[in-house]
Amino acid sequence: MEGSLLLLSFDEQLFQQTNGQTGEKLEQALEGNFQFEKQTAIWGAPIQSNEFLLEQERAEKFCFQLIKNYWGGLDLFFNDSIYETNNSNGKMEQFFADQQNRKVLFSFLHTQGEVALDQLVEYIFSKPVPVTHIQTELKKIYVYKVDNHYFVQPVYCANEKYWEIVGAKKIYSLFLQVPLMEITRPVELMRHFKALLAGQLTANRIATIIHKLVQKIDFENPKSDEIKQLHLLNVRTHFTSGRRHMLKLRKCIQALLENWSTGKFALNTKEQTLLGYMLFQEAVYKGDYRSILLQGMFLIEEERINNHAIELVVEYADVLSSMSPQPDTLVKDYRKNYLEHVFYELINSVVKEEQFELGIELLKNYELASCAALFQLLHADETETILHMIEATVQRDIALFVDGSPQNIRESIILWQQQYLNKNSDYYRIAEMTSQHICNLLKILFWAEEDLLVEKLLAVYKKYLLIPHHFQYLRQFIERRVALC
Repeated sequence: MEGSLLLLSFDEQLFQQTNGQTGEKLEQALEGNFQFEKQTAIWGAPIQSNEFLLEQERAEKFCFQLIKNYWGGLDLFFNDSIYETNNSNGKMEQFFADQQNRKVLFSFLHTQGEVALDQLVEYIFSKPVPVTHIQTELKKIYVYKVDNHYFVQPVYCANEKYWEIVGAKKIYSLFLQVPLMEITRPVELMRHFKALLAGQLTANRIATIIHKLVQKIDFENPKSDEIKQLHLLNVRTHFTSGRRHMLKLRKCIQALLENWSTGKFALNTKEQTLLGYMLFQEAVYKGDYRSILLQGMFLIEEERINNHAIELVVEYADVLSSMSPQPDTLVKDYRKNYLEHVFYELINSVVKEEQFELGIELLKNYELASCAALFQLLHADETETILHMIEATVQRDIALFVDGSPQNIRESIILWQQQYLNKNSDYYRIAEMTSQHICNLLKILFWAEEDLLVEKLLAVYKKYLLIPHHFQYLRQFIERRVALC
């Protein structure tokens, strides 16, 4: 056994062969032990799964002993209370002193799949306990059922990257060798595979590996909801893996829509909305204004993206930005909330494509297309007496952004006006985005002959947010429209 680590026999032998090194050293060790086709390999040599899968009895014993050794004797501190600390440490010792808890612990482990110290402590004490101050030699453990056996992989703090790669190699091997229906929660396991590779390989390389692996799994297994979910994970990986994969995104999504549009496992509305959102963002990335309009309208029609908002953010946090929408604000980073960004890009594309009738419909039907004040003014019978709402909104937004409070409006505005045009300031990015949006709103309102709103919004814009090249384009637009009249 290497050093003081409690290792599985397979892991111990592999560690000795590789001396804890990954890359070529690990590949050479695996190639010497296992036969495989180099030409068709997705990520180098796999491992024969029967070499590392454990029977339940052995898995239970190993996991109980491992966690008892590394986490069972730790000193826990609760609110600096000696009584509570001693009582808590005693509870940990009691749990591991009782061998009957072996099965209880193992059930918890393979139900969770991935377990770190804080999860174990919360499970034993039935409440969250801060453990960040505790140093331990075991970072986490993975436990998954595979047919009648178990995949068990500790990740030790010493040589952490080595153990992450070994764990990833085992998961990779399972997907190549075991029928998908025999793997418990395969989509979750694929997410762990992706996470284990993060920081070890480039995002581009990880996306390529996952793409090829999912294609192979699809080819060798019958159609199922799990395979559909793996394809969705694959598409999301392309979406988050940089320029090269973003350019492949539309083709991947179209293939997914074609193959999973009908039948028992057809894409549901939530999944179609997710794909629509990624196509929308791909169109934004390419500057394809017609596609932005097409996909953006798909998302907001029938309240698709609103109806599935919570599910989408919880399940696909890697794709959708989750900050709460702020309909009362006009000065903000529109990228921080996915729905606000959809409307920001829709309004921009409406102007680029000169679809002004659609633009005014969006402003009248959706508060997030502008802000609460403008939305209210568009529906008011008498606007002159409440036009001050626009300036009040912008002043409050600036104060909140500069000072974090609406209390010091005057001082905040002075500081903002001094700095927002400086490209190195904290304010420029927000000012630039808001300026672009307000100019687009002004163009739509000018087309719709909302003269009072245009006059007031333009005055506020020039006072607090004017960016010269945006304003120049706005002037040119108005001059052209006036000439056409």
